[in-house]
Amino acid sequence: MSTFIVISICIFAGILLRRSGVLPDNASVILNQYVIWIALPALVLTHIPSFNISAEAWLPVGVAWSMVIVSAIIVVVFARLLKWSASTQCVLLLLVPLGNTSFVGIPMLTALIGEASVPIALLYDQLGSFLALATYGSIIVAVYSGEKVTINHVVIKVMTFPPFIALLVALLMNVVSFHSSNLTEAFSIIGNTLVPVVMVAVGFQWQFKMSNEDALPMVFGLSIKLLIAPLLVYIALDNVELSQILKQSIILESAMAPMISAGALAILANQRPQLVAAMIGYGLLAAFISVPMWYWVIS
Repeated sequence: MSTFIVISICIFAGILLRRSGVLPDNASVILNQYVIWIALPALVLTHIPSFNISAEAWLPVGVAWSMVIVSAIIVVVFARLLKWSASTQCVLLLLVPLGNTSFVGIPMLTALIGEASVPIALLYDQLGSFLALATYGSIIVAVYSGEKVTINHVVIKVMTFPPFIALLVALLMNVVSFHSSNLTEAFSIIGNTLVPVVMVAVGFQWQFKMSNEDALPMVFGLSIKLLIAPLLVYIALDNVELSQILKQSIILESAMAPMISAGALAILANQRPQLVAAMIGYGLLAAFISVPMWYWVIS
């Protein structure tokens, strides 16, 4: 409950900071950069070195990629049936398969399940959502904007992403059983800044602008992202023998709102920025209701 109070206060603070004009318009970008370069790597280095990486621990990664593929197929089929424009398809192909599994996912899993869910969320995010953003996301943008994607570009993008570098270091530390209580404590203190900073950034960039033509694609996209995708995962894992924390973490990660970074990719490619803003804003708002509901269902 205390984590939800922190989340609520920080989102409200972000909204107030935006409206007051105290911070510059690009403040959310700066806050997000702090999270990417400092807080998220620290969180990775706090939890992964001591995490018991068994065979089933890789299940979150498999589920993350499976949902990217399944969600993309659903979007393509329905977008063609409804004869939506190429730019609308591009936005939906980015925002429906790719979820906000770190910036929003980690705080929400921490609040609902507890700290034990964080390593699972990190694996789902870094080896699932982030890798999908760097590879699948780059390909989608290139296809719909006429750009060229090279393997070198994708590899460089992945290998220079700070949390991914931290994940590689943390996995190495795990393999060689290197543990330092002092380092873990230091990384934990830094990593704990992730939730308040991220939520202030979310509040700061929250927007609810939407035109009539965006309504149907937005409702369709959010219905798949917040309801259908987690339902499919729930059905798939229902009779599988897994620890409760692992199963809950995977299902809730699959239920997260559209990824803000995927939205940024779409906007940079000039693909329906108003639809992107609407899906991100309303998606976050809806997720703060739907994700706790999913937790109630699976508990």
